[in-house]
Amino acid sequence: MQLLPVILFALAVAACAPARLERISERPRRAAASTSNDLHRAFDGASDPAATRALGRWLESAPGSESAIDGYLIRFHPGGVGIFPRNYFDKLEPASRYEVTGLNHHRVEGIGVPLIGHRENRHLQPVEKWYPPEGITRTVTAVAVPGPVKNGQRSVEIRLYDRLKTQTATIAGKPHALAGDFTVPWAALLENARPLARSGITAVLRKQSSREPGFALVEEYDPRRTPLICIHGLFSTPLAWAELTNELWADPAVRKRYQIWHYLYPTNAPALYSARVMRGQLDELRKFLDPGGDDPAMQRSVVIAHSNGGLLAKSLAVDPREAFWDAVFTRPLSSLDVTRQERRTLDEAFYWKPRTHVDRIIFCSVPFRGSNWANSWLGRFGQRLAAQDDRFQDFFRGIEKKNPGMLQPDYQQLTRGKITSIGALSPKQRSMEIFDALPLVRGTAGHVISGSRDLFVAPSSSSLPGAESSLEVPAGHGSFHHPQAIAEIKRILALPPAK
Repeated sequence: MQLLPVILFALAVAACAPARLERISERPRRAAASTSNDLHRAFDGASDPAATRALGRWLESAPGSESAIDGYLIRFHPGGVGIFPRNYFDKLEPASRYEVTGLNHHRVEGIGVPLIGHRENRHLQPVEKWYPPEGITRTVTAVAVPGPVKNGQRSVEIRLYDRLKTQTATIAGKPHALAGDFTVPWAALLENARPLARSGITAVLRKQSSREPGFALVEEYDPRRTPLICIHGLFSTPLAWAELTNELWADPAVRKRYQIWHYLYPTNAPALYSARVMRGQLDELRKFLDPGGDDPAMQRSVVIAHSNGGLLAKSLAVDPREAFWDAVFTRPLSSLDVTRQERRTLDEAFYWKPRTHVDRIIFCSVPFRGSNWANSWLGRFGQRLAAQDDRFQDFFRGIEKKNPGMLQPDYQQLTRGKITSIGALSPKQRSMEIFDALPLVRGTAGHVISGSRDLFVAPSSSSLPGAESSLEVPAGHGSFHHPQAIAEIKRILALPPAK
């Protein structure tokens, strides 16, 4: 039994890349006259380090409305495409105040002040349902744009650029590269989300997770950029994508083309059950963001998935038709005594349609044919420890009560016994065999990344027939953390649409 903590630790390491912010000691304050002069120079358009620091300090306590300072009339840009209004944030803080450990620190030189934009998620706007509950953090670059002098006062406009969307600022008809810090604002959100890391393990051991499944947009929705959907694996949470998200945001080509969404689900239920919930939530999110269905962003999606999450991802791009229903039930759906809602749930669980907007899926260490670990003594012990999601089994019990004899012999455990994500990963599971035999639909390209030292998923299980590309990296189960894997993901993201 002493191996169990080792296994859980290995899975946790594979699933999570920790990050921390450390506050840098403040430099001794300069004389008030010098500081005031630096701020005036910043208002006049200077972007040297002293002027930038002065502007950053002023912005921390600056009022959101118009203000007059020593002959300057300061206004904030009201907001628009790629620019935040001042009242969007509860707090602005210079990114230069922090150092990051646990992640590569990505920043670029240019004009403006890189800031952390903080906003508590109070669900004041409908879209905030789809933002992380830990808070809304944005990568901001502030630029002071001097204007004309009127009545002895120079007008100055402060623009708070969304640095993930905007690379340059046009001032006086000339484009200027914007400074930016892509890591500190991300690490600030990760700091707030640190308690989520523990839920990766506890969600398997508890009947009810502390967090409901759902998507989290970790940047503001952009109707023009392709969603890049990240789905974590067993014993994990979206914090698994901390490192990869940081590396992708540092790449200007990726930033220009993609926006990143994370998906969280409790990993105690079988993958196919979680997949049904995820598909419904994805449909809901897309309809909310684009009710008319005509945003360029909604025409194409790319998915990156790790381990068990890859099984959820594959469900987006296969057409099961009768394969699962005939294996599970002894009679057709039309003959069952079920309510309208139960019929709708069964239809989506067994006859779901592929989501045609999914263009490419990158599968990282995915057990397409199960894992022998699930059949080992360790897997059986984990199966006993794992909590069952009762909603899954209660649903089938309620239907069977009205329809006795509806289940095939191989699927009697749907209403009795214990069904968890660990047991469902057994290579001997009939559902695993059926799901593995389903090919990706035409128009969706599959890519495989695996680790040569993976203790949980054998090479024979992680391969995908018909994959457009396959890469094995010298890593364990957390293959997507490896630099070669990150480079491969960037290569795939640069490819044209598969359709």
